[in-house]
Amino acid sequence: MKSIWLCALICLPLKQLRITSGYGYRIHPLSGKYALHAGIDLRARRDTVYAVMDGRISVTSYNSTIGYYLRIDHGGISSTYGHLSKILVMATDTVTAGQPIAVTGATGRVTGEHLHFSIRLNGRSIDPLKFLYQILINKTMANNFKSLPELVANKLASDLKNGTSFLQKPVKDNGNPAFVLPVNANSGKGYSALNAVNLATRGHDDPRWLSAKEASFTGYVVKAGSKATMISFLKDNDIQAIRDHTGGKMLDEEGKTQVRVVEYEKPRNATFFLFNAEQINRIPPLEEFLEKNKQQTDQSPVEKVEKLIAERKAVIVHGGQEAFYDNVKDEIHLPEKDQFENETAYAQAAVHQLAHWSGHESRLNRPMEGNFGSLAYAKEEIRAAIGAAMIGAELEIGHNFPHHAAYAGTWAKMLKDEPFEMFRIAIDAQKISDKVLGVNRIREQEQAPVPEEKKEFKKGDEIGYNDMIYKVLEVHKNSNIKVEDQQGSKNVFKPTDGIYNSLLEVKYAPKQNDLDASESQEQEQGAKIGR
Repeated sequence: MKSIWLCALICLPLKQLRITSGYGYRIHPLSGKYALHAGIDLRARRDTVYAVMDGRISVTSYNSTIGYYLRIDHGGISSTYGHLSKILVMATDTVTAGQPIAVTGATGRVTGEHLHFSIRLNGRSIDPLKFLYQILINKTMANNFKSLPELVANKLASDLKNGTSFLQKPVKDNGNPAFVLPVNANSGKGYSALNAVNLATRGHDDPRWLSAKEASFTGYVVKAGSKATMISFLKDNDIQAIRDHTGGKMLDEEGKTQVRVVEYEKPRNATFFLFNAEQINRIPPLEEFLEKNKQQTDQSPVEKVEKLIAERKAVIVHGGQEAFYDNVKDEIHLPEKDQFENETAYAQAAVHQLAHWSGHESRLNRPMEGNFGSLAYAKEEIRAAIGAAMIGAELEIGHNFPHHAAYAGTWAKMLKDEPFEMFRIAIDAQKISDKVLGVNRIREQEQAPVPEEKKEFKKGDEIGYNDMIYKVLEVHKNSNIKVEDQQGSKNVFKPTDGIYNSLLEVKYAPKQNDLDASESQEQEQGAKIGR
């Protein structure tokens, strides 16, 4: 059994999965009875059906409910495919994953053509989508798993060797910045350094990312064949779809799935797989997202840096030909402004030295005793370079590290020999960015839940429930409510009705909290550092 979970070759039953009815309890659209829908219905139109795993055909038959159907035995697991128009295999045939086995149809009790697909594990029905997803993830992680620090270290080392890293080429050939802070496409929130570097180095110009689950919640669709990118972080809650008494997902007035936050007793390390907006259909244009999330400010990026320097009260000494940080005197040294190509170049140099400045013993207290050319010196430089890139992306000033040639080889070898150094680099880069920008990474306190006795409906409430929008027209003294659904039907619900309490639960369900936990909390606390 374990070998099936870890090693099975998995295929989807159809080329595209467009779910019309999910797994769980529901009111049957034809019989009107409330019962378990022990499978999922997939939209189809004379589509080829494929075996999801290797197995043996155990049944090919017909019944009045699911019409022509077939069942495959996979050894402790069975998969069933119903409402078929044509069956291409015979009982006792051996099939392999991805082999065509049937053609979809509309046989049996249906309201339209679709494929009914179900899975039974040791005789019990389970959600087939969760089953396939779990096998796929287990197989991927068992056969081709590398931890996130290793993945990021390998990618950055390869880019450094090829001269294509964002530390060497701050601007892409197409003119776009090489490093842009990635964000969640739904919430607009960013990711911590290790995840940010991993996502930002995947070659996409769009900074927005979503998991397949988040995309489906919002009505977007991941393009077929898209390759996901892994992220990992500490997680102290889980976001789950809110379901009604039939098991269906509840939608809001915009047609998006409503979700709730389930808190864990202790934080857990969680791994997720994200897709870039360029890999997702139906997602709004990037320009629309940027306009919606545009920060209202009259300051230019250069002015933002000047304001930042003033706020940090860093001592800057102008003169000479070098830009460096004196750790003993706690001074930043920069050439005169007119020695730089333009104001932006000066601001980028200042930000890089502020990154070193953050490591002083009175601030983040990083080891800074290495001499130029030493491994310790190179480690401080890569931390400052990545931290400065993150700050530059936040301030929209960009970044530029002109002395990358002196470090690229050392950095690449260090990452290859010590891939988990990338984890420590990322932690320090995040601290640098937070310290310089003045960000306190303290998780927002969850809003206090509304006590049960204070939960109530109000006239005008609009609540998404069971793929329907209900508007409260009247609230009676006995707490009964008169509602109208989006189809114009009016009903009176009593507190003793199941739907009454479901609507109340949906109204007061907590909103999604999509903060990305940082790997560590910010800590408050040789002479020349930084070239």
